[in-house]
Amino acid sequence: MRSGAAGELVTEPGAAPLAARVRLAVKAVTPPLLWAALKEGRSRLRNSEQLPVPQRGAVSGDPPEWEYVPEGWAREDSDPKVRGWDVDEIVESYRRRWPSFVRALEGSGPLGIAHEVVGDTVATEDRAAHNTLVSFAYALALAAGGRERVSVLDWGGGIGHYLLVSRAVLPGIEIDYHCQDVPKLAALGRELFPEARFVSDESCFDRSYDLVLASGSLQYSRDWAAALAKLAGAARGYLSVTRLPVARVSPSFVVVQRPYAYGYGTEYLGWVVNRDELVAAAEAAGQGLVRELLVEASLSAEGAPESPVEHRGFLFRPRVA
Repeated sequence: MRSGAAGELVTEPGAAPLAARVRLAVKAVTPPLLWAALKEGRSRLRNSEQLPVPQRGAVSGDPPEWEYVPEGWAREDSDPKVRGWDVDEIVESYRRRWPSFVRALEGSGPLGIAHEVVGDTVATEDRAAHNTLVSFAYALALAAGGRERVSVLDWGGGIGHYLLVSRAVLPGIEIDYHCQDVPKLAALGRELFPEARFVSDESCFDRSYDLVLASGSLQYSRDWAAALAKLAGAARGYLSVTRLPVARVSPSFVVVQRPYAYGYGTEYLGWVVNRDELVAAAEAAGQGLVRELLVEASLSAEGAPESPVEHRGFLFRPRVA
C-alpha cells in the first residue's frame, strides 16, 4: 500500500482496496437479513444527507423560501405578493442570462447547464442539470424515431431554452417547435426565435405532436389533472412530465415559493403532486408509463404534510387499444 495524491491511500496492482476487504470480511460473518437491513439504513442516511432543509429568507426573520399553503390556490386570490410567473423581473433575468446560456451550449462540453441560477452566469458543471438534459435528449430521440423532423410542444417552456437544447443534442434534425407560456415570456421567446411558435393561450392544443414536454411546469397549474389530460390528448408520440415535485405518502398539496434569491420579485404557488395520483391520471387520459426518471432535486416546505420531497420525471406514451 502506498500514499497517492493528496494523501489518498491506494493499493498495489492486483490488491483489493482495504475498505472493500473489510466489507467482505464483515459480510461473511453477518446474517443475510441483517446485512440487507444495514445496507438499506445506510442508503436512507445517505439520501437524507443530500436533501436540503427548509431555507429561511436572506434576512433573519424573513419567511422561508418554501412553505406549505393549507388553503391551497385560494392564496393566489388573497395575497398580492403571489404574482406568478408573468412578471417583468423574470423576463429581464432570462434576457440577461440568455447570452451565457447560448455560449454554454456551444462546443462539446457537458450538458450540466442550468439557467435558473443566482446571478447572471448560467451554470455549466451542474450534475443535476446534466441528468435533466440528457433525460430530455432520450425522450426527444425516442419521439424523433429516426425521422428528419420532430414536432415538439414545450408546455410552460418559457423563452425556448429547450429549442436550443434540442438543436444541440439532435443536430441535423429539424425541430418543429411550439411553446406555450405566460404572455411576457412568450413575447421574449418570439423575439429570440421568430421561426418558432410561441403562444399564451390554448391554441397549442389545436394539433398533436411527436413529443409533448412539461418540464417544471405542470405543478403551476391550478387543476393539474385537467392540464395533464390536455397534454395527453396532444401527444401522439410521447408525453414527458418532468422536474415535478412528488409526494410518496401524502395526497397532493400546495406550497408557495419565494424565489427572491434568483432576482424574481414575485411569489408563486405550486403543487407537490402525489406520485400515484399522477400515474393514475395519466392512465385515465390514455397514457401508459414508459419510463420513470430520477431528477436530482428536492424541496423542503415549512409546515408541509410531507417534507422533504423529491422531484421526478415520467415518460408516457399513448396506450394501444
